[in-house]
Amino acid sequence: MQESVRRIIEAEESRMGLIIVNAWYGKFVNDKSKKNEKVKVIDVTVPLQCLVKDSKLILTEASKAGLPGFYDPCVGEEKNLRVLYQFRGVLHQVMVPDSEALRIPKQSHRIDTDG
Repeated sequence: MQESVRRIIEAEESRMGLIIVNAWYGKFVNDKSKKNEKVKVIDVTVPLQCLVKDSKLILTEASKAGLPGFYDPCVGEEKNLRVLYQFRGVLHQVMVPDSEALRIPKQSHRIDTDG
């Protein structure tokens, strides 16, 4: 997988395409009182980059746990997929529920860096 992801990244970089900066899948805990709770997310940056075709990533309305390189880090709990990506040199971020479809890039995911 590492070799194919390297080729995909090189191809995407050459055309200012879609680069997955980082991606996490699982149950995200924002509550500071639960900071001691075991982390229930996995890094899926490499498997997600491998699914990029022609500067696009399209995931269907199904659990992401079945995707190549993914697994369910918290069986029976609600999960999300959080993706930080770069497209045309601009950072974007999105978080979707596990069974929701995802299509990137999208203008609405753009991170406003104009301060």
